[in-house]
Amino acid sequence: MKKVSVKESFDAFKPESCVFVISVDQKQKPNGMVAGWNMKSSIEPPLYAVSLSKSGNTHKLIQQSGEFVVAVPNKELEKAVRYFGSVSGKSVDKFAESGLETVKSEYVKPPLLKKATINLECQLFREVDSGDHIIFIGKILAAYVRKGKKVLLNMESVGGERVFREF
Repeated sequence: MKKVSVKESFDAFKPESCVFVISVDQKQKPNGMVAGWNMKSSIEPPLYAVSLSKSGNTHKLIQQSGEFVVAVPNKELEKAVRYFGSVSGKSVDKFAESGLETVKSEYVKPPLLKKATINLECQLFREVDSGDHIIFIGKILAAYVRKGKKVLLNMESVGGERVFREF
């Protein structure tokens, strides 16, 4: 066992699930990002949590709107995961640039991802300060699953390139 920095230990947490976190701005234009820090947190009430940087655009938009969508990707969305995880929504319309298809949500303004394995419509339940991040806990208002589609996991970084696998 070798002592390493906390960042290096966090980077070693592989495989890890990654999810799209989708919000909307004040004009209802969708914005999205990819988050590796996410988890189921309660069955009753149904809650899902994502940890987002305080400096991020999605953080600001969720605080303003009080709602978000969590979309779990599969292999079909690998290219979009790479794109959404590398570009800021402050300067680029990621949905327009990527051509990522959405579907209208039933209860919240942010859209669902048409090709996602799982979509969760979430209303902000609680915010928890967590150092340089905020943990947004969303109450799940509706959940959708595409049967037969496996979840895409971030496996490791090889030569600076992310490697993904389905499970």
